[in-house]
Amino acid sequence: MKLTVLGSGTVLSKERACSGFLLESGKKKLLIDIGEGALTNLKRVAEPADINTILLTHFHSDHTSALAPFLLYKRLAFKYGVIKDANQLTIIGPKGLAAFCESLDNVFPTLKEVPFKVVTKELGNSFLMLPGFRIKTRTMKHENTIAYRIEAEEKSIVFSGDTAYCEDIVSLANEADLLVLECSLPDSLPSSNHLTVSQAASIAKQANVKSLLLNHFYPQVESEPIEKIVKNIYSGTVKTANDLMVIEI
Repeated sequence: MKLTVLGSGTVLSKERACSGFLLESGKKKLLIDIGEGALTNLKRVAEPADINTILLTHFHSDHTSALAPFLLYKRLAFKYGVIKDANQLTIIGPKGLAAFCESLDNVFPTLKEVPFKVVTKELGNSFLMLPGFRIKTRTMKHENTIAYRIEAEEKSIVFSGDTAYCEDIVSLANEADLLVLECSLPDSLPSSNHLTVSQAASIAKQANVKSLLLNHFYPQVESEPIEKIVKNIYSGTVKTANDLMVIEI
């Protein structure tokens, strides 16, 4: 599998796009979250119109704000001949996804003119098969958030979305080849909704993941020696994400 980071930051980041990832297995592609700036980065590495499956961890705008432009792109790409086939688009996310997508249609009426079928699938603690992928989800400790464990090519990658410390992310990530984990804040600013550096390291250690990719940095944590702190707790491979970083799994 090939992972491209489309957005490694938050709305407060000045040099990072908001959350987004492109996961590829052969010719199959999954888009995981699509916050502000992630669509622009996606267009630098792939043809957005070729993507037919989107996974959303939750509905906060720093993870979803480019969804409407993505849908508009797909519509216009078909209208003006960028693509010839208008394949079905599947959007997967937590409970409330159908209502969320309907609200986008109401706010942006032109999205209703899309020449392809949009299907939504709402998940909680679930298991799902997609062509080329096995997906397991668990609810996180953050407003209506689900994390994803995606398996393909005998490899596994876990995306936490936003979460505070919880046992479910530890169990979901158990023995994963790569854990893509939020790391929002320094240890001096603990939160009930997000992870600090040491908490992220502890999750990776407990889950015994092979490698750890940290993302979703608020400005307060970016001046911290993140990798040094993590390596004092977790002995596996650790990297801090940057926009357009590519990792082969």
